[in-house]
Amino acid sequence: MPKFQFKAFDRAGNIKEGIVSAVNREEALKILQGQELLVTYLAEKKINLFAFLTRPGVKDVYILTRQLSYLIKAHTPLDESIKSLSETTSNFTLRSRLIDIYNDLVSGVPFSNALARFPDIFNDYYIGMIKVGEAIGSLDEVLDYLAEHLQSQMRFKNRILQASIYPAMVLIIFIAIMIALFYFVIPQIIKMFVNNIPIPRITKIFQFISNFLTNFGVFAAIIFISFIYYLSQYTRTKEGKLVLFKIVNGLPIFGPLFKNLYSAQFLESLHYLIKGGVPLVEALEIVKSSIGHPLYESALEFVLEEVKKGKPLSEPLSQFPELFPSLIIEAIKTAEKTGQLIEITKTIYNFYNETLENQVANIGEALQPVLIIIMGAGLGMLEASLLIPLLTLTKYVQNF
Repeated sequence: MPKFQFKAFDRAGNIKEGIVSAVNREEALKILQGQELLVTYLAEKKINLFAFLTRPGVKDVYILTRQLSYLIKAHTPLDESIKSLSETTSNFTLRSRLIDIYNDLVSGVPFSNALARFPDIFNDYYIGMIKVGEAIGSLDEVLDYLAEHLQSQMRFKNRILQASIYPAMVLIIFIAIMIALFYFVIPQIIKMFVNNIPIPRITKIFQFISNFLTNFGVFAAIIFISFIYYLSQYTRTKEGKLVLFKIVNGLPIFGPLFKNLYSAQFLESLHYLIKGGVPLVEALEIVKSSIGHPLYESALEFVLEEVKKGKPLSEPLSQFPELFPSLIIEAIKTAEKTGQLIEITKTIYNFYNETLENQVANIGEALQPVLIIIMGAGLGMLEASLLIPLLTLTKYVQNF
């Protein structure tokens, strides 16, 4: 979304400067006028081609959230806390965003609305939880929870990264060896044959691949990189996400992992929202808009409509067994009978969180058989393509 720099006067005659996000200049002007500002300068901010290098990550948002919770607990006003954090953060992009948020706060804009202008940093769940904190008057507690939530996300991603390092390194080395053999070994083997010596079929296949890489390797690399880029762009669209998640859900190792991951996220979000006094319908609305999985979004949209009609939560959930395991449905049924939805969702969330940790810890071991099969098949075929022609050449020389 474009950014617009502005200078304006407020009702008290004070000069305000900052940046506002809007679709176009007219929309930016409406936003500022809605804050009762007299705009004297408004221009689109120049794009920084290297902004992506300083884009705040999960760690930056975690540190910001944790520090903000400390300042709020120390009874520091929210606008002064944001201003103080903007002066201390080392991330230039985040500093600019915090200045914009501070300008919005002093203009009377709610904190959640100010954050909502930067969806590239603060997702729907983060903003939804801030709205809850503003509504129930416990912003410090919500910030504490969000900090723990972000820390848990970072821990989970780090464990996946650590578990994936060994399989990734093995796969990269295998690909590098295969490319080197195609470039240097296969051509030398082919040169040993004369025109009247037949080349085995498997060697012809590898010869074709070798010739293709030798003659068109650069173009193939460009095409491959372009394909990966456009595929990544496609998977960011709603349709692309739907296709991607359907594929992932069908994979033997990652399918159960992702199912447990989103089940845990659903339970954690629902637990905290209900614990904070948010009505069930509103809690489901927040979870639906923030879960980040198109299949779960569609399912929760249906669940939300059924709950609005007065049906118990477990009934519409049971219609999506591929997304919500029977353990969750049965636990929620029990909670609806006993009135202990808060306690039971917490217990089931802890169970799924432990299951996820075990799955992530064992992901390297689970991938090893797959890697062994791939490497064994590839190296076996390559070895056959090299040995068979040598044996053929030996027989030809003996007969000669």
